[in-house]
Amino acid sequence: MATIGRTPLAAAVRALRAELAGGPHADLGKEVSELATLLLDRELRRFATVRDPAEQELLSSLPDAAAIVGTDGRVRVCNAAFDALAAGGRAAGMTALEVTRSGELAEAVKRALEGTARRLELELPRRVLLVQLTPLLRGELLCLARDVTEERRAAGTRRDFVANASHELRTPVAAIRGAAETLLAGALDQPGAARGFVEIVARQAERLGRLTQDLLDLSRLESRQWRFDIAPVDLAVLARQVVELHAPAAEKKGLALRVEVPPGFQVRGDGRALEQVLVNLVDNAVKYTPTGGVTLAAERRGEDAIVAVADTGPGIEAHHLARLFERFYRVDPGRAREAGGTGLGLAIAKHLVQGMGGEIGVESGEAGTRFWIRLAAA
Repeated sequence: MATIGRTPLAAAVRALRAELAGGPHADLGKEVSELATLLLDRELRRFATVRDPAEQELLSSLPDAAAIVGTDGRVRVCNAAFDALAAGGRAAGMTALEVTRSGELAEAVKRALEGTARRLELELPRRVLLVQLTPLLRGELLCLARDVTEERRAAGTRRDFVANASHELRTPVAAIRGAAETLLAGALDQPGAARGFVEIVARQAERLGRLTQDLLDLSRLESRQWRFDIAPVDLAVLARQVVELHAPAAEKKGLALRVEVPPGFQVRGDGRALEQVLVNLVDNAVKYTPTGGVTLAAERRGEDAIVAVADTGPGIEAHHLARLFERFYRVDPGRAREAGGTGLGLAIAKHLVQGMGGEIGVESGEAGTRFWIRLAAA
């Protein structure tokens, strides 16, 4: 431990006591004055690194990331959520720039330490933080950071949904309006032409009906208003019914429809929901398969049942597969609309399967596409 000479220090102590007792101003000398400055600096640094248990308890009780930043701009005490923002998992002793790599936050902290409260939305590589910087009485500041990543993502999803729904509704509405205006302009007096425009109105009205029904179904599923009645379902019977429903369309295209489900094969699910999922998958397969056929099959794997709809179509490029179950996502938008699709069928199928406690996925290649469903075997 470093020491200093006793004589100068003793003299400085006596002079300070005399000054405080009302005597003349004490001249401590250069070295003793410097010593006083260093001792004060050491105490300030020590105070900046001490974690007050009461402060720690208070910050730990907050749901958001919270920290007290000292006068030197470094985190003095923080909770676990704020520690998680740092790359090493520990933010104490670090500056805002070192914790978040954000120059914007570092500048805001600097201004807040000067006495100006700040509020900013911080966009980091993998998250969005809403940061509130509040100056404290002793020159420090309280930093609160709320993770709003999911809120911003949900808001973006809602905006996209409204935009996509509006776009999908615009097309049939415009077609109906155009046909109606043409009829009113005189086409009603031309029976041959009038029939064509009436068919357009009927076709687009049917499309509007499908779209609004799909929107209602999706809304009920996402708001959890759809009630599932989970019970054993005879898949062999259900599969035959679904295939028979699509037999005319398949026959018209020259496609073979096959059912490969063992008699008496049962799964645990909601019969109505499972029927809607299979109808959607088989309908898509028939629509987008030019030659060959479609097979609805099932097999048992341990405690699970795997139900699959496979086609011999051209397949789906790999970069589309991860997004197929998104709302309004289409591999070929123009072709899908011509086929009468709403862009919501697979999103609804995903929610229905998940509501039954199952899983849905897709595989595709040059030999065709296979959608599979995993449910509990009955």
